[in-house]
Amino acid sequence: MSPMKILLLTPFLYSNRGNSTTAKRIASGLEQNGVDVTVFAYEEDAWNDEIDRQAKNCDLIHIIHFYRFSKWAKKTKFQLNKPYIMTNGGTDVNLDLYNLGNRAEMLDILQNASAITVFTDDAKAKLCHAYSGMGLRIEVIMQSVWFPISEENADDLKLGIGEPAILLPSGLRAVKDVFFLMEEIVGLQKKYPNLQFLIAGMVLDENIYETLNQYIEKYSWIHFLENVPIENMVSLYKWAHIVLNTSISEGQSSAILEAMEMGCVVLARNNPGNASIIEDGVNGYLFNDGKEFLNKINVVLTEQEKAQRIIQNAKNFVQTNHYFEDEIKAFIKLYQDCLQKP
Repeated sequence: MSPMKILLLTPFLYSNRGNSTTAKRIASGLEQNGVDVTVFAYEEDAWNDEIDRQAKNCDLIHIIHFYRFSKWAKKTKFQLNKPYIMTNGGTDVNLDLYNLGNRAEMLDILQNASAITVFTDDAKAKLCHAYSGMGLRIEVIMQSVWFPISEENADDLKLGIGEPAILLPSGLRAVKDVFFLMEEIVGLQKKYPNLQFLIAGMVLDENIYETLNQYIEKYSWIHFLENVPIENMVSLYKWAHIVLNTSISEGQSSAILEAMEMGCVVLARNNPGNASIIEDGVNGYLFNDGKEFLNKINVVLTEQEKAQRIIQNAKNFVQTNHYFEDEIKAFIKLYQDCLQKP
């Protein structure tokens, strides 16, 4: 029996963003399970004869990000002539769904999909509400944690020396709100003069990048690493004691899951995506404002036994609920179900 052939379409593969990590993780898992998978980054690569051949010969197309793909397909007049499933990319559910024009543009792609997958129950509820009465098949398949084998030299990253080491893995764009806690962290450094604060991610907004550089010029303990590949994120998590998430909204942050797996204490802004992972005070902390953040990070920094319990609970949670093989097998089963439909 020949292997199942899947064409995986993702907006990003080369730039180090959440959708890129998702695509690489799924592709790696499928290959490990004997699936013949071809990956195409539709916002980074030009369509070519080889990809066209793969599209014609594949059994099923798996598409990441509802709105970005809808926009690309309209622009390129791409025709979906195979069964396909859609996986949400984060902002498509949390932002584009609330823009009536964008919601309408996604409609055709979604209603003709064999299935739609989302990371959380909250995302499923939002889709069901937005497209009520349409009978969409929506499945929740939670993200897992995956790190590719790396031969990169972590010493090249030049990480700051000092404790506590605080990491914010985030692209520079408005929804990530990377300056949300800056006043509190500046105040915290006065109490902990060896504190190091590192933001790592893509520059997606030049104005935010300019503001960040102003902070870096003013404070020697604030650092920025651009476009860190997933292979090198292990080194950042080993360096960090605490990992932050300040996003206004999240689909389901792979960075939070990675940090929990790697033994960091996670403090995350309270939004439905983050709350789908973190149980406040059990496997991490959620905060709504700067004052609440300061209260909780002070607990982390002063109560070592409690911090260790949080770390162990977080590892157990990820290994139980976000296991790599479980995610991949769920996708393979979904592919099979969709291909068996008349």
